[in-house]
Amino acid sequence: MVRKVDPIDAERVMRAAGCIPLTPYPGSSIPWPCIHEPCGQAIAPSYGTVRSRGRACRQCGSMAGGAKRRAGLAAAAEAAMRAAGFEPLEPYPGGKKPWRCIHLRCGQERTPTLDAVRAHRTACRECSLKAAGRTVWSAESAVAAFRENGLQPLEPWPGSSSKPWRARHIECGRVVRPRLGNVAAGQGPCRECGQEAAHAALRMDHEEAAVLFRSAGLEPLVPFPGVDRPWRSRHDQCGAEVAPTYTNVKRGQGGCINCGAKAGAERLRMPEEDARAVMLRHELVPVEPYPGSARPWKSRHSCGRVVTPTLSNVASGKGICRYCHSAFPFDGPAILYLVVDRDAVKIGCANRSGKRLAEHTRFGWQIAWTIDTPTGDDAYNLEQGILEWWRDELGLPPAYPAELLPQYGYTETARWDDMHPLYVLAKVESLAEAFGLPLLRLRPGLHFDARPEIAVSGLGARARAKRRPMDQPTLIDL
Repeated sequence: MVRKVDPIDAERVMRAAGCIPLTPYPGSSIPWPCIHEPCGQAIAPSYGTVRSRGRACRQCGSMAGGAKRRAGLAAAAEAAMRAAGFEPLEPYPGGKKPWRCIHLRCGQERTPTLDAVRAHRTACRECSLKAAGRTVWSAESAVAAFRENGLQPLEPWPGSSSKPWRARHIECGRVVRPRLGNVAAGQGPCRECGQEAAHAALRMDHEEAAVLFRSAGLEPLVPFPGVDRPWRSRHDQCGAEVAPTYTNVKRGQGGCINCGAKAGAERLRMPEEDARAVMLRHELVPVEPYPGSARPWKSRHSCGRVVTPTLSNVASGKGICRYCHSAFPFDGPAILYLVVDRDAVKIGCANRSGKRLAEHTRFGWQIAWTIDTPTGDDAYNLEQGILEWWRDELGLPPAYPAELLPQYGYTETARWDDMHPLYVLAKVESLAEAFGLPLLRLRPGLHFDARPEIAVSGLGARARAKRRPMDQPTLIDL
């Protein structure tokens, strides 16, 4: 039969082991919350464990065991330290823990570990460095070394010659972080200044570099900046100021972009003999030298008229002769017209018997005036003169964007507020006199000088008539 433990006796055993119970006795094998008086920690040993082992705190037990083991090793540890030249100043703390000692050779206090001393026979860093012939730095000598090399420290010495040390390079003013060991070894205090010095040492002089540029037809205007930097020069062939790099010129790329492009175009240009053969196949006889495939080439068509198509258009079967291959009568009677709406005026030219004006009125344009011209050439030249006046001289933009104009021709418009129909008529008369045209026949329209009340619309006349005026959409509303 198991004897029941008296709670009073159990508490007496716990207190004898240095434990202060925090709760009533729970049972012999159940953890009993307590405070261990020697260390003050909260623990929970069982009554049975404390009674059988005589101790309650695992940490205190471990420390006591360690101290007992160290006491047994202390004599051998002290002997090892003295053999290495160290005199201990405190009891042996363990093989891996710092041990305050005096190094007898230099008289300085050090904190080596027993394991380090046994492994290396010494643990005094300064004495080891001196024995190896290396410099032992102090804060004062480190600052002096930095200043001798043109560095002003910006923070205390970090304590090691292998750690970055923030300082200012006095010569260039840059903030740098060199290592004292590197500076003392002669590596230089500032990386950027070192690189610049290296580049300067390797850089060829001006006259040597200029020899290559002059051989390529380039005359330098400024001192040589370096092989990969633009070098302002004048191209002898065209007189333009250019800025190629020495490296590119050395590779044979040339120094002038414009002249290079012209030379490339010349290499790719079709021979004039082949170009003339293309024109002759389309019944065109050139009357001037070949200017290039995209430029107008003055030629005489089989009809006898002189035209200026481009070779590229002729080769594709377009624009051969506007007199023979156009619905517009360039060599027959034509008209120049001006149509208007509430917001804009529109210049144009058309066949006298054509339907162009009818198409305009169908979408809401109103006729301001028309002028009979002897030929379509005259009408076309007057129209282009008005457009050049609007765009180049006056800088007027089109009144409508392309997507809002019902039937093309947005580039031929100007805003009514900027260009009254009578202003346009006066300019046409001035141009006709400059072109040497005979007296023009003017036909005024209903809106010769009156502004319409509605704007053009994408709807036809019948569709507009079915809608109320207030609901009729305008181009500005679309």
